[in-house]
Amino acid sequence: MKKLLPLASCLALATFFWLAFGFPNAGGGTLAALFGFLFPAMLLEARYRKRHLGWIFLACALGVAAIFAFVPRTVAVKGDLPWSVAWLASLLFWAWEGLGFTAVAFVSGLAFEKRGRWAAVFTAALGIVLWERFGFHVYPWSWGTSVSAIPLFARGAAFTTTTGFSALLWGAGAFTAAGLVEGKPSRIFLGPLASFGLLAALGAAWPLLPKGLEHKLDLVMIQPNFVAGERRPGMEEAMWALTDPVLTANHLPRPDAPTLVLWPESSVLGRDDREPSARLSSEATSRGIAWLYGTEGGLYNLMRGEAPGRPTFLQAKVEPMAFGERMPGPAWLRHWLDDKLGFISQEPGTLTPGGFAIPGPGGGVKVAPLICSEALDPERARAGLAIAHADLLANGTNDGWFEDTDATDLHGAHIRLRACELGVPLARATLTGKSGVFYADGTGGLWGSPLSQATYALRLDWRPVKTPARSPRAMRLVLIALALGTLLTCARKP
Repeated sequence: MKKLLPLASCLALATFFWLAFGFPNAGGGTLAALFGFLFPAMLLEARYRKRHLGWIFLACALGVAAIFAFVPRTVAVKGDLPWSVAWLASLLFWAWEGLGFTAVAFVSGLAFEKRGRWAAVFTAALGIVLWERFGFHVYPWSWGTSVSAIPLFARGAAFTTTTGFSALLWGAGAFTAAGLVEGKPSRIFLGPLASFGLLAALGAAWPLLPKGLEHKLDLVMIQPNFVAGERRPGMEEAMWALTDPVLTANHLPRPDAPTLVLWPESSVLGRDDREPSARLSSEATSRGIAWLYGTEGGLYNLMRGEAPGRPTFLQAKVEPMAFGERMPGPAWLRHWLDDKLGFISQEPGTLTPGGFAIPGPGGGVKVAPLICSEALDPERARAGLAIAHADLLANGTNDGWFEDTDATDLHGAHIRLRACELGVPLARATLTGKSGVFYADGTGGLWGSPLSQATYALRLDWRPVKTPARSPRAMRLVLIALALGTLLTCARKP
């Protein structure tokens, strides 16, 4: 029986992990928020009771595997690799991500043993932040997104950033875990009440933030349901065949607002779109619209924009995804891996100053594009918005690699806080579904179903919110506060 109990606890913890991220919209987001707190609380309680690290690691790795269960099929089918190799790659991925959470639990457990409750709280909060921001990740993500589906809580990201949410949840979990181990029931509920209360208070304070001038934009998003990675003639023509009826049916463009046509990542492949083209410019000019679409050029994954009277906009993906798009490491290692695996790494681009400028009433609209997985990284999104002086975020995504799995919902759950953090809407156009819009007040969502063709036309009317999280100092302040708290609590005797 003693051997079974650790396994049962391990499976229960993995289930908590899965519930924190596997159903992001269940119960209006309350399910994810609840288990986003319970998993670190129960994991740390197990460690504070000196449960063997092997069980802790297994629980974390199984939790990661539960929410990334689609990886083996994606690697095998889309990577054209044997299932044995796909499973080996997936096991390595799950184990690596699980190792980071295990390390946080280990350090926090050590602090609890040597210096007491508050040292454990700060080391857990700092540990999760360091792992998220500076650990190597194939797929960047943040624990804080477990509360992102509750608009009142989500708005708090405008003050703390998503990473601050992660610190709050793990710090509160550590406080509760310490109360359980110390046998002090009065402290068990104080952690979640304080953390969720703070989120609610920040969300309630959000309307007090200053706002910019009003912007209006007619947005058309095309979801073509193309085969992921397929290069064939006529892709652009097929996209216009989907787009033009939407423009006609909605009487676009209209005189009171510009119109943006947004096509997803990889919607036009098989040609080099880095060079000037009068023909491409005329496609936007003749329709009186701005046009932003995903394409390629050489070893670059591009977003290209055309707008009447404006120069062509080009931006390559700044952070190609490790292994999927670019081998990691220094040049010698990357070239060696490319040679051994028969892979060709993409080249990273740089942020384009000024963003994609759309002319129109009141000075028009500036758009900061985020190519697929770039939207998962809060700092990448912040830097892109800043250099573009943008009023809107646009995410072009090729989610066809994930077929009909839950991955597209997972991706959406992890990017929607970008709108709250930066105070502007985020429009997400996907290759195969689901597309949608997230708003700065925490509302909005995704529409439709995976592997479906769809077209959307809607009017956006918003005032950009000048959030504290727009500043690079926001993240630094979170790190400094946690580091100081850790030093002070670990330096004193319990």
